[in-house]
Amino acid sequence: MKIDLHTHTSYGSVCAYMDPDQLIRRAKEIGLDGVCITEHNQLWGQQAIKRLRQKHNFLVIGGVEVSTDCGDILVFGLHRSVRDVFYIQDLKKMVTDADAVMILAHPFRFEREGITDLSSSYNNSKQLRSLQKHNIFQMIDGIEVYNGQSGFQEKRFAKSIADQFNLSATGGSDAHAILGVGACYTVFEEEVQNEQDLISQIRDGKCRGVDPRWNK
Repeated sequence: MKIDLHTHTSYGSVCAYMDPDQLIRRAKEIGLDGVCITEHNQLWGQQAIKRLRQKHNFLVIGGVEVSTDCGDILVFGLHRSVRDVFYIQDLKKMVTDADAVMILAHPFRFEREGITDLSSSYNNSKQLRSLQKHNIFQMIDGIEVYNGQSGFQEKRFAKSIADQFNLSATGGSDAHAILGVGACYTVFEEEVQNEQDLISQIRDGKCRGVDPRWNK
């Protein structure tokens, strides 16, 4: 199943330019099997998600993109407000209590200046030890390797990190407007019918991110 794990709508993200109906119609048009709506620091109600699924006869799952001191985190399975959450340790506790999952979104977006050096030194044992000590990699369940707004070098480095830490390598468009939907997505090995199916396969590594421009 092909699911875009990272999208935004004007209903919950002031920076977005499409409404949920436009998002879903576009996803169906381009052949996706589902979408996750992940507004910035704002959760969709479960009943609202259910109404969207029924209206369009299409898989829609609610998530959230949380801004933390360690970067943006996509969370699935959490149904409590995250408006006052900033520290990654606090988010991790909430996620653990809810049996939810965390994915580090576009992890190197703001480190473009250093990606070349980091990538070239990736096999250096000192660099690996330094990365292994970073708390964030011990807390998350996956890394958004393929983000629709990230460059090739950024994606390649993120994939290396996901492999090193044995984390699920996911994909999502990070679409804020219609034409961005499906720019990247995640392929799940088994059928996803609901939020719990999604969580289980992310946790078990039964998924892989895709950028249609570079891989299938």
